Amino acid sequence: MKALVIVDMLKDFVDGSLANPRAKEIIEPLRRLLAHARNAGWVVVFSNDAHRPEDPELKVWGEHAMEGTPGSAVIDELAPLEDEIISPKRHYGAFDETGLTELLRELGVDEVVITGQHTHICVRHSSYGALKAGFDVTVPSDAVCAFEGVDEDEALEYLKMAYAANVTTVDELTGARVPAPA
Repeated sequence: MKALVIVDMLKDFVDGSLANPRAKEIIEPLRRLLAHARNAGWVVVFSNDAHRPEDPELKVWGEHAMEGTPGSAVIDELAPLEDEIISPKRHYGAFDETGLTELLRELGVDEVVITGQHTHICVRHSSYGALKAGFDVTVPSDAVCAFEGVDEDEALEYLKMAYAANVTTVDELTGARVPAPA
């Protein structure tokens, strides 16, 4: 059983206080992958920063995605459905003190497809948490993004090298037909 884990596709990270221009580029591939996951019966998880004033991460990035604020909500283009899992997090990794490991195990998940932001931070820490928990890790390169100035290929290579992540594409995961080169 697969789980699609969408990390930090939040209003504060797309258009708000820590807006990442690259985030807009992954919305459409994420929409296609999300539709596929829903149709295929995968578990869908939205792993979202939901900070409290005492969280150590705020010392690094300042106030963002504060629990209960509009900025901590998933962007409208990827709006969660009622039966999907919203997993608030207070640290970089989706599996850090969230109970997500146990929940996914109960649901029979053995592979997590990790998407969203930021390849070199939260996607990286989430991939490590998934590896530690014994899940196979898949990362579609066109459904993750880092900050401007970060080498995306290097970040993906690290995931492969350190966490045995299967780096693929949304089209490969969804079985979409890719037109032959002209």
